Amino acid sequence: MKILLRFAHFIFLIACIVIQLSFFEQLKIFNINVDIILVAVIGIAVFDGGIYGLVSGFVAGMLLDLMVGRVVGVSALLYSMSGYFTGRIMSIGFKKKIYIFILLIFFFTEANLLLSTGIYYLFSISSDTAALGLEMIINPICNIVIMFLVFPLLKAGSERSEEIGFTYKDQI
Repeated sequence: MKILLRFAHFIFLIACIVIQLSFFEQLKIFNINVDIILVAVIGIAVFDGGIYGLVSGFVAGMLLDLMVGRVVGVSALLYSMSGYFTGRIMSIGFKKKIYIFILLIFFFTEANLLLSTGIYYLFSISSDTAALGLEMIINPICNIVIMFLVFPLLKAGSERSEEIGFTYKDQI
């Protein structure tokens, strides 16, 4: 059952890449920056573990880099690091609570913004520091809002009981 659930998470990640490229890239005109792929990678790392977060982050980042055409490997590096470190943070002993999810999304969104801007600056690719300040305010808020849509979809199959039938049948 776990393998089927992880395959469903991978298909969900591919759907998030398509949604990111087709819909959320168009919202950047209105200064609404949503990174649904980052939220999905963090969600996969929370519910499946750090290794699956690492692999899904790398695959999603490479696909995104190959489709968009910027420096190949930057998104793969950042997403895989986010997935792996999220899994390591959750394995330390943090409980799966909403405020932990919000802090994870906030921290990794800020870290990805700073690291990607720094890497693009090192490669002399357009880096706008004035826009970075606005993005560091808007991006985490947008990603936290999207988290409330993505995390329940990823969590749906992971907390099933093994028993078929009524869960509380013995307590009547």
